[in-house]
Amino acid sequence: MHNENEKVKSFKAYKRKKKNKNKRGIFKRKTGVLVIILIAAIGVGNLCIYQVSSKLKYQIYYLEKDLKKQKNKLETLQVEKLGKENTNTLEEDAIEKLNMIYPTDSQKIYISVDD
Repeated sequence: MHNENEKVKSFKAYKRKKKNKNKRGIFKRKTGVLVIILIAAIGVGNLCIYQVSSKLKYQIYYLEKDLKKQKNKLETLQVEKLGKENTNTLEEDAIEKLNMIYPTDSQKIYISVDD
């Protein structure tokens, strides 16, 4: 009976050791799965960040392009404005500084042009 009691104790100890080993194995497997999930999550996060940054770069490019068009249009309008202002100032300067006046009807000569 003594021998059989030792076998039972050793069997129980064997079961406990085996159970502990299984727990360690499960922990290792869970850790491995968690690491893989973490790496996948980081990869997906990087892809999302890259997608957002690409979208923003695309928008910035087209906004800069539109800004350049608007600046060119503004410059054209400013040149036109200066041309119109200069005509008015030119006329005023001619009248005031050079004492020029518009010709009267008697001073005007009309020329007929034959085709």
